[in-house]
Amino acid sequence: MEGYYRKRAREYEEEFYRGSNSVRQKELESIADASKEVLKARTVLDVACGTGYWIEIVSETAQSIVGTDIAEEMLEIAKQKQFRCPVSFCKADVFDVPFRNSAFNGGMADFWFSHIPRERIVSFLQDFHRLLKSKSIVFIADNVLIPGVGGEFIKREDDVNTYKLRKLRDGSEHLILKNYFSAEELVRIFGRYTRGFSKQNIFFGQYFWYLFYELK
Repeated sequence: MEGYYRKRAREYEEEFYRGSNSVRQKELESIADASKEVLKARTVLDVACGTGYWIEIVSETAQSIVGTDIAEEMLEIAKQKQFRCPVSFCKADVFDVPFRNSAFNGGMADFWFSHIPRERIVSFLQDFHRLLKSKSIVFIADNVLIPGVGGEFIKREDDVNTYKLRKLRDGSEHLILKNYFSAEELVRIFGRYTRGFSKQNIFFGQYFWYLFYELK
């Protein structure tokens, strides 16, 4: 996974965020608007921040943001962006982020959740939440499964995870872990960490979903 994103860094935003489909763009704008609103005036930790696309957007309203990513190539692109609030970056494995407990009151993980092995979701969220104060706001967005989009979809026998086969411009092919979730699954996963969480808390579009919640 790390090797794939290190290679993909230079073409990531052009491919993912710059599409011409109006519905897709409208949903991306909805993610941007929602994340700016709920993370307003907060000290935000963004894990697996990639090229800093979402940090640039959320910096319009956040108090401060720290972005982490394992791929130095992604971070170098992120550091070149213009931000509206104090922003810093840290190279770190998303499963071992080196900050003290309760260091932030906002958390963001955009388009990373689908790359977590299902057997590690609980441990990831526990570690992520450990870095956040009580009553922090967490914002998460990711992809909806669309047949034929984003590479060949692969499901293996006796494997709870699913994958995508993707090809980069240099011709290299990469098998990437990519899990997809229904709204019902998301309710089961996140409902344990906040009160009154239901499908009403989730935007589930044609291309993307997003959710946010307040930690207990």
